[in-house]
Amino acid sequence: MISPRNKKIALIFDLDGTLVHSVPDMHLAISKTLKEFELGSISEEQLQLFVGQGMLKLSERVVKFCGGEQSLVEPVYNSYRKKYSEVPYKYSRYMKGVANTLNYLFEKKIPMSVCTNKRQLVTEKLLGQMNIDHYFKVIVGAQDGIKLKPNKEMVDLVISNLNLDDFSYFMVGDTANDIEAARSAGIKSIFVSGGYTDKSAKVLNPDYVLKDMGELSDFLGV
Repeated sequence: MISPRNKKIALIFDLDGTLVHSVPDMHLAISKTLKEFELGSISEEQLQLFVGQGMLKLSERVVKFCGGEQSLVEPVYNSYRKKYSEVPYKYSRYMKGVANTLNYLFEKKIPMSVCTNKRQLVTEKLLGQMNIDHYFKVIVGAQDGIKLKPNKEMVDLVISNLNLDDFSYFMVGDTANDIEAARSAGIKSIFVSGGYTDKSAKVLNPDYVLKDMGELSDFLGV
């Protein structure tokens, strides 16, 4: 427990690997793209390690992994972005403990938001199809003119849009991008294990560590 009952808490969640296991649908879209460009294949497990810094960076990493030329990055990105925006997200699912935790925190009137490097429209579509979009007061995804995490701009935008006085903010995420963005923005970080990183909590050095999202409510003391 990290807070007394009367402390005001606001939570900012990462999306991929924190709230939703979205790699299966991403893998479906990238596999179709690789086939289009005759670039071979990539496993879900390998793709998962490339998630977190936006679709362009993911495309760059996939092209390099598959032995493609640098000149293919932009066309692969454009094709992957289109294909992923069109998939029905039928294979994406909640990360462990997410459904009950979000519902409980919502009932407790804890302000919650999403801050993700996934594109804004895709983020909104995914959250809607997972039926959890109504839990969040602010949703900030990748968009033109805003630097991605680990830069703090997206976190600052969430905080500005929430406009809450005397609240303690916590960034809840699963990768170094989330931890570093929180640190740069001057808020506390909560690292959730089991997400999309191969780095240990010891290496990432977050403020707090959880085994999974199911521990969050008790950890916060709400």
